[in-house]
Amino acid sequence: MSTRYRRHAAGARRSPSSADHRAVQLLMALRGPVEHLLTAGLRRVALRRPEVFDRLGHFQDALFVLAPDDWPVVFELSPCAAQGVVRVGPASAPVAATARIRGSLPALLGLFDGSIDADAAFFSRSIRVEGDIEAVMALHNALEAAELTFADLLGLAAPASDLANAGLAMLLRRLAARPAGATA
Repeated sequence: MSTRYRRHAAGARRSPSSADHRAVQLLMALRGPVEHLLTAGLRRVALRRPEVFDRLGHFQDALFVLAPDDWPVVFELSPCAAQGVVRVGPASAPVAATARIRGSLPALLGLFDGSIDADAAFFSRSIRVEGDIEAVMALHNALEAAELTFADLLGLAAPASDLANAGLAMLLRRLAARPAGATA
């Protein structure tokens, strides 16, 4: 049995390919606009709904890393209310975070818009948590109170918000229906 097969069979991540390297390069090249868009959305929520950030308590200054499975990047969320920031970084770079939340992209997005039950996702292992569980619970409570939609995160108003939410819902259903490991 080859070493690569043994690593794969044991559940370890495969070694990065040149395609993975190109994907990281592309996503990192696009990170500026993505970071700007997500940070602006986070700050808009903070301005409109400051009470949501109160639910984070002393975890407002925490760093949460959202790590989509099979994506070569992670999203680093520092919710500091009106000074909150979202950054994109390579998944391979170590980040000292308060907590790391891993799962499929649809599961992670579903946590933010409330379309999936966070408790059920945790206990079914659809999402996995490392680090400070109390911080993750504070984030969960804040998200639950916020009742966000995808359009809220992007700062879209109707009718664009309705189109964005419908489009994301369709995309998430399609991604969730794909067999594990399938591409496009």
